[in-house]
Amino acid sequence: MNTKVKLTKSDDNVFKDMGYSEEEARSLQFRSYLMTALRKYILNMGWSQKEAAQRLNVTQPRISNLMRGKIYLFSLGNLIEMLERAGFKMYEKIEKSINDEFKAHHWAYPIENQSYA
Repeated sequence: MNTKVKLTKSDDNVFKDMGYSEEEARSLQFRSYLMTALRKYILNMGWSQKEAAQRLNVTQPRISNLMRGKIYLFSLGNLIEMLERAGFKMYEKIEKSINDEFKAHHWAYPIENQSYA
């Protein structure tokens, strides 16, 4: 039996490919990335779910939901807080990135000690 399969080029975001709006697809993609990072970190540390829950100041069922990929139960804020508790410096990196981006692209960024006379 020959079955033809139709392939569709991806937008590099599986959630967009599934029909989510651009905004929701970006949010889901980022949440998925953060959840994967947390899961990998917990596994690499060799923590049990109970130990991970204690260290990240959440309940064991919360860690179970994380490990099982239940993305709809986690907001970006929840995930960032858990990463911060694990020792990742998310806010510092975001702030530095924003400041670097502003300096690189803001045409009116002041130049110290420049004379226009």
